[in-house]
Amino acid sequence: MRALSNSIGSAALDSRRRTIGIEPSPHPRTALKVVLVNPPSPPEYRVSRGLMGGFGMAVNPELLYPPLELAHVAGVLEQDGFDVAIHDSDAVGLDAAGALAAICAEEPDLVCMDSSSTSLDRDLELARSIRSNLGIPVAILGSQVTYTPGEIFENDNVDLVVRGEPEATVHEVACHVRDKKALIGIAGTSWRGADGEVTHGPERDKISDLDALPLPSRHLLDNQRYQFPGIEEPVTTVKSSRGCPLDCSFCGYTLAQGLRFRFRSPEHVVKELVDLHRNYGLRQVVFRDPIFTTRKDRVRDICDGILREGLDLEWQCETAIKTLDRETLEKMAAAGCKHISLGVESGNAEIQKKHCGNKLNDHAQAEKVFDDCRELGIETRAFCMIGFPEETSAMVDETLDLVERLDPDQVQFCAVTAYPGTPLHKILYGEERLEYANMTGFQALEGNEHMSASEIESKIREAYRRFYLRPRRIVRELRHPVRMAGKVARYLNLFARRA
Repeated sequence: MRALSNSIGSAALDSRRRTIGIEPSPHPRTALKVVLVNPPSPPEYRVSRGLMGGFGMAVNPELLYPPLELAHVAGVLEQDGFDVAIHDSDAVGLDAAGALAAICAEEPDLVCMDSSSTSLDRDLELARSIRSNLGIPVAILGSQVTYTPGEIFENDNVDLVVRGEPEATVHEVACHVRDKKALIGIAGTSWRGADGEVTHGPERDKISDLDALPLPSRHLLDNQRYQFPGIEEPVTTVKSSRGCPLDCSFCGYTLAQGLRFRFRSPEHVVKELVDLHRNYGLRQVVFRDPIFTTRKDRVRDICDGILREGLDLEWQCETAIKTLDRETLEKMAAAGCKHISLGVESGNAEIQKKHCGNKLNDHAQAEKVFDDCRELGIETRAFCMIGFPEETSAMVDETLDLVERLDPDQVQFCAVTAYPGTPLHKILYGEERLEYANMTGFQALEGNEHMSASEIESKIREAYRRFYLRPRRIVRELRHPVRMAGKVARYLNLFARRA
């Protein structure tokens, strides 16, 4: 049982469970074994399933985040007495056959797998193998399966699709297995009946009180294996809030987490930071909030907590430029912030308004934010996208001009990808089924009225060359040869395609 559970009485614990949608079970607890699985990436590239709002993305092979979503699910299950293991195939270097053997060796009663768009076929193949070999229920979660649940049952791949926020739903699934109840009718799931028809249970409300969640079960992870390019120490992740009010047309985070900004209290966040630092010896933290500085006062309180506790942390986050100011950046730098990834997306005003939540409508303010970060010793990365429906080559050049003026330490250019369920997908495809294996984040699924798919990909390559091959920039990159080598390797592998 987690330390958090031990610190409060059973009545208080039952009350906290109810706030996250978990009703106390009248049955005695049993040591039902649940294995949570982060499947292996395809051999062509590494997939980080937590990115793009849970749709996943092909990433630098040197990037390996812990499966934080599964660790949060594990915390809820362990709090209620379940025996839980997390199998992370990429962390232990296993292919599908090795993963199957490792999962079977755990002798689970229930398996719940994560998934991503670009690895979905392989994820489902592994799920099918687990069902065939063990004869136990297998569930699958993730944004891709949430928004295409009917397709997932086509080859008897899984018993259940867990839609949306998974903690309370997976807990209820585990209770059904433990209590030998049929896996039908559970809110937040989809299943296929005996007649072959797929049925979707009612939506489950999102968790309103995130402080009621236990801390993620990091003791189930080999925390020394997780890494970030350019950082020599192990890395971990923290999710201090959920939801994003900006509603960009392409964004998976609003699908997975909603438009309402829900946040953990600064005290609860600092409690997790104390836990990961003092109990697990971790110093490098990546906050995985969609917009970390949505509430600047809350961020400053978290920083104060880090300083008050004397935590020797170095951390980074993602956020929107318009949610930053000098005072907040100074506080963040003092508390150990070393890197901020900033959503630039497009330098064109029309595209900003229509597709990007108008998060960057003041270029002068954006330049000041990047200048302030440089002055305070905070590295920056600019996220940019190419291939919006109305975008011309000249509009792309506006983005490239802006990025050169901002001059971040790193830049990432992605192909605009319309993930299922997003407003952009509805605009472009309606109910059309796409080739999910190509949703790497860098391959253009198709062109627009002004540029073909190959022209969009060519423009992405041009963007990288134009940004990094400026003479002044080359001198700057040569100061960090190892990092530069990683960037070159990433560039050469950007458009790797699935076999």
